[in-house]
Amino acid sequence: MIPRSFRLILLCLFLGAVAMPEAVGQPPKAGAARSEAPASKSKSRPRDDSQKRAESLRTIAERLGVGPGSVIADIGAGTGRDTWTFADIVGENGKVFAEEIEQGKVDRIAKEAQKRGLSQVEGVLGTPTDPKLPAESVDLAFMHHVYHHVSKPREMLDGIWRALKPERYLVIIDQRLGTLVDWVPREERAEKHYWIAETTVVREAREQGFAFVEYAEEHWHGQGSFILVFQRPAGVKSPDGDPDPLSPLPAGTVEQLLPPPGQSYGRVAFVALGEGRTLIGPIVEATGCEAVDVVLEEWATQKDERPPLPAGVDLPSTLTERGDPQLGPEPIDAVYFLDTYHLLFHGPTLLARLRERLTASGRVYVLDRRAPETIPHREASHRRMIAPETVKQQMREAGFTLLHEGPPPAAERFLLVFGKSVGRTGFAPAAPNPAGR
Repeated sequence: MIPRSFRLILLCLFLGAVAMPEAVGQPPKAGAARSEAPASKSKSRPRDDSQKRAESLRTIAERLGVGPGSVIADIGAGTGRDTWTFADIVGENGKVFAEEIEQGKVDRIAKEAQKRGLSQVEGVLGTPTDPKLPAESVDLAFMHHVYHHVSKPREMLDGIWRALKPERYLVIIDQRLGTLVDWVPREERAEKHYWIAETTVVREAREQGFAFVEYAEEHWHGQGSFILVFQRPAGVKSPDGDPDPLSPLPAGTVEQLLPPPGQSYGRVAFVALGEGRTLIGPIVEATGCEAVDVVLEEWATQKDERPPLPAGVDLPSTLTERGDPQLGPEPIDAVYFLDTYHLLFHGPTLLARLRERLTASGRVYVLDRRAPETIPHREASHRRMIAPETVKQQMREAGFTLLHEGPPPAAERFLLVFGKSVGRTGFAPAAPNPAGR
């Protein structure tokens, strides 16, 4: 028989083993609390991240000329994590508007600012559609993982635009490099968590009067997020559309887009936006062809969104999906990229699928705005311009040959015409690069 004292020792050892946390170096089990991690790691990780984040904020602010005496709006300030760094950046003579849409959060930030002795921090109660900031008062408006919750972006961007001083900046940090994946109604974003795409943010900001400045991931400590910088242009009194629109195309442009002598087009695909869409009607009328309207996911913000067709034109449409235009088995005699090629994030897949449907004598027309120098395609998409040499290289890699380089339809435009390369079967599209690099 085991002595009673020895049984008690065994019981204590057993209970101690059950209560013992997981061994150092082993991953915690699913659902395990963070507190089960070693104390030294659980404390150092948030501190290190906070230091790196503060350094990133300082770098971005300095890059944009924001410093002592400046005014920063921390839109969606939360608990004030970034507010305190901004307060240090602008100093006692500056101002930080810590904006939130719940009175409780505003009150807590104001109380903490008073506790820290930061008189330059002012809590602001905004709404889901308006940050309620003083007009033309802000040097830097900052949104970190907030924009994807905005259900009415046009109204919110309008309020931010009006709050900025001319030539000052809006920085949006969010998470979905490339194009949309979460195609949900915008109103659902206010209460639920769906990441937004950088292409959506750029389109909405440009259409609401902001000029794209740059993307700045290299200055941010974390991975996976996009950092987009926009500017309120000088000399513009209200946010009425893209401040850098593509210029109108002259009527004679259509003549350069018709079939070569002795050839006709039975079915064509239009990938056209903006001024390029004005050419759809004249091309269809001149060729008598059937046509399909290919809408780029790089442009659309909802799956059912379609750009308006010209008056008197009625075409079936399809939305690309990770670059696939989903055209069906019917052959195509011509593809028209009209003010759209610069947008492509899924170019290899789209070009490969179009090449599969293009007839042996088919043509691909690329009419676009000329970039003054070669730039990465991601930047080309956001700036709405691309270098002709970039197009030539990408088309060559996709199995196309340059047939003709037409005279520029307008001062800032170029026109390239391609056919299938002889002896080439194209290439299997690579996995899409979400950053469009």
